[in-house]
Amino acid sequence: MLYLCVLILLALPVAADAQVPLSIRIGEATLSLRAAIDEAMTGNPALVALRSQFETARLRPAQERFLMPPTFDAQIWQWPVNTLNPLNTNMYMVTANQELPGRGKREVRVALAEKDAEIASNDIAVQARDVIDQIKRAYASLYVNRKAIEVHQGSVDLLKQFADVSLINYSAGRSPQQDVLKAVVNVSELHEELVMFEEGAQLAAAQLNTLLNRAPGAPVGPIQEPVEALLLPSAEDLQAQAVRRRPELRGAQLAVERAEASLAVVNRDYKPDFMVGGGYMLLPRDRDAWTASVGITWPTARWARGRLDAQKAEATAAIEASRAQQRAGESQVRLAVQQAYIRVKSAEQRAALLRTIVVPQSRQALEVSRVAYQADRGDLLALIDNQRMLLDAQLRYYRALSDLEQARADLEYAVGEDLSPGITPSAAGSR
Repeated sequence: MLYLCVLILLALPVAADAQVPLSIRIGEATLSLRAAIDEAMTGNPALVALRSQFETARLRPAQERFLMPPTFDAQIWQWPVNTLNPLNTNMYMVTANQELPGRGKREVRVALAEKDAEIASNDIAVQARDVIDQIKRAYASLYVNRKAIEVHQGSVDLLKQFADVSLINYSAGRSPQQDVLKAVVNVSELHEELVMFEEGAQLAAAQLNTLLNRAPGAPVGPIQEPVEALLLPSAEDLQAQAVRRRPELRGAQLAVERAEASLAVVNRDYKPDFMVGGGYMLLPRDRDAWTASVGITWPTARWARGRLDAQKAEATAAIEASRAQQRAGESQVRLAVQQAYIRVKSAEQRAALLRTIVVPQSRQALEVSRVAYQADRGDLLALIDNQRMLLDAQLRYYRALSDLEQARADLEYAVGEDLSPGITPSAAGSR
């Protein structure tokens, strides 16, 4: 059994010595979060599709500024049934007609189409905030998985050193065979966890690449360390800022304005439309003549007004419904800001506590147990437990940083814009 353990220890370094995650290639440029967002804003497929829809909506208001096309027709009057010769008819008439909408009708229809274009433009802003939020989450997930790989690789190297010492002590009869087996088992467990973290890193990289309109399997270079502390306004100020800036609330306001524009169109439909026409009468057996016609609609006729009244009631109800949705949306946004703010502050405190107290104390405990073991005053099991405790503390620190980034992403999403950059750099680079 002991020889088997030694063979395993000799085989494990092949995987453990890969100090660069599989999704990183040496020499690649660092991909900053800002660069990733900028790239997504120009190439993300969902945003490209929405911009195309906006271009379509943007061209509609111009259509409403013009009149409907005129109509032309030609008629033959009094064509006797006993002849096929059209020259035997009494009259030929050519006429042209033009519909003229009532005063102000084109203007309100243009205003309604412009609101549709504004809503389409706001949809782009809403989708952009969603894409940015997804990028930040994928970026944070990629960071924490890569850091987990890094600290696990360091732990594997450290455990191999422990195993070497335990083999020497076992050969000298100063430690039991159990120490060697315990070291091998722990190294194997770390390799299993490395596979899981590499999987997480590859999944996060694939999601990030997709958001950037890259091939899902494209390599993602090194990424930046997150910021551990950030100066934030008060939660109340952020809530007020969210009410002003959140694209969804802007969309709710545009929905109210569009409903009001629809009501204005219905109110104008109570006004009559006009028709004018003119033509020329060719009389083979008499003198030619001009014709003229004028027409007007009667929208308030008793048998027609009910339709307009129902449309007006519908438009009025739509305004009230849009305003209710706007109020409900504002309440939800304030709650989202408050919740994200609490999570940001909590993650900041956790990260600071882990970095300044828990990780240093765990490292000190490991060092003390290592010195004691090398001096034959401690056992390997305590040494491995302390090493595991340090590994767990480091992982918790990086997870706290990842949670902090995701909480900030939620806060920025709730507010509707990016917050100011942090002023206190992370100490993760020294870990």
